[in-house]
Amino acid sequence: MLKRDLTHMDLLRAVGISLVVLRHSFSPFRNSWDVSKYYQYSPMADFIGRYISTISMPLFVFISGYIYYYLRNNLGKYSSYKILLNKKSRRLIVPYLILAPIYIYFFLDYTSITSFLAHLWTGSGHLWFLLMMFLMFLIYYKFETFLCNHYIISMVIGLFLYFLIIPTSFFDLQPITKLCKYFVFFQMGNLFNKYSLTILSYLKNKVLLIYFMHLTLFGIYFYLYQTIENKYIMVIVKQINLVLSILALCFVYGFLNVIITRYPSFVSKLKPSIRFINYNSYYIYLIHQPILKVFFTFIFVQHMQISSAIILAFIVSMSFSILLGSLLMKQKLGRALIGSN
Repeated sequence: MLKRDLTHMDLLRAVGISLVVLRHSFSPFRNSWDVSKYYQYSPMADFIGRYISTISMPLFVFISGYIYYYLRNNLGKYSSYKILLNKKSRRLIVPYLILAPIYIYFFLDYTSITSFLAHLWTGSGHLWFLLMMFLMFLIYYKFETFLCNHYIISMVIGLFLYFLIIPTSFFDLQPITKLCKYFVFFQMGNLFNKYSLTILSYLKNKVLLIYFMHLTLFGIYFYLYQTIENKYIMVIVKQINLVLSILALCFVYGFLNVIITRYPSFVSKLKPSIRFINYNSYYIYLIHQPILKVFFTFIFVQHMQISSAIILAFIVSMSFSILLGSLLMKQKLGRALIGSN
């Protein structure tokens, strides 16, 4: 079984950040970025990109919830609201306020100070995650005792919040909409830590079944997404993403346990690389998307085959992100920027 520490999270976080970068490497071929105008839409790229999306960010939020529960209950961190506010402000808000204006200036369209500030409020590109998680921590802390002692009710609340995505999106209430969408996965991280042994015993021998359920359901979802034109029906169809992400977290967590318990020597050989990626994971997240957007503006990339362009984009983005991240982490100012001691 998974040890009652965070060493196993290193592997899961390395997988999580890699999936985030990989998913964004498909974006130009899915009509989801401004640079998509240089590329032809690819149904296969869209299929794979959307499939990864059902795993990547839910997994990232899940890991945050898992680690938060461990730090609070195993190490006694965040003993007061003031301490939490201070640490999360340094970790999330400071880098956002420094990097978001730069991202908006170079990569987003704005016509006035008002539109610039609107981008800053709603979350600039991938940096929305920082605002959302800051809000998540502040709100969750206030209700943590109740939520952790009433886990069924907490999941019902999470499901209820997920369905509030529709009205909050209509009124453009970011980052509240993102909070509603990802709260259930943060709480799953808490619960999977608290009831780790029980959950793993339930998932035992079911990982492949859950994986095929996930893949089959996603195939149905993608077919409906491609064929249904009624936007109101599509709003309902998109709620399948909730089930897909819950299934994904279950099979990924279960598969992680299989890898660790059955192939410990293999995992041991990967530990140096995994730890290196983890040490730089925050900077990888912050840096990778601007690198990708610049990369896809090069003409030689626009003439490459789709598969080659995606693979090269992933390699380049990961490599440069890790390189820049490791250089910044060696500097006191670079560590201070992301609230790292």
